[in-house]
Amino acid sequence: MMRYAKHIAFLLLVIFASGCASSVRFSSNKTCETTQKDEPRATEMPYKGSPNIGKIEPKQESSSEEREKIVKIAQSWLGTPYVWGGNTRNGVDCSGLVKIVYEQVGLNLPRTAQQQYDYANKISNRELQPGDLLFFRKGNKISHVAIYIGKGEIIHSSSSAKSVIKQPFNDSYLSSIYAGAGRVLN
Repeated sequence: MMRYAKHIAFLLLVIFASGCASSVRFSSNKTCETTQKDEPRATEMPYKGSPNIGKIEPKQESSSEEREKIVKIAQSWLGTPYVWGGNTRNGVDCSGLVKIVYEQVGLNLPRTAQQQYDYANKISNRELQPGDLLFFRKGNKISHVAIYIGKGEIIHSSSSAKSVIKQPFNDSYLSSIYAGAGRVLN
């Protein structure tokens, strides 16, 4: 009986150590990325979903140059193939694109669209500025995110177009699943 108990304990340990939650996303380099519930790094704001953390405070007053930089970085990704869970030039998904673009201006965002939605300060459409984020839902879950680039246009990694594209925000399909806008810059 003790022999079987050791095997069962070993199996449980292996399952526990190798298991990732269903919300974990895998990048194209096969690393397991966890949520941002650990202590934040110096360059990131606390993940709003963590206990005892209220509305985030933007890291600094954003300048029009910072917003322009976000738009230029996002534009440099146009044509990159869509890959679910991807985060490289070989392939990127919607939230991976947002995370990478913002990292290049010194802000480390959570990985998934839902986490980014939870993290952002909600704003109205009339407040939109280039660099703000637009969120879309399937059912009750935020499932897609895009970067607003101004003049009614967005850049996002589209699974239907199979690449990073620029398109009007008022697209009929996107309008039907639109959940709201958020800002991570002040």
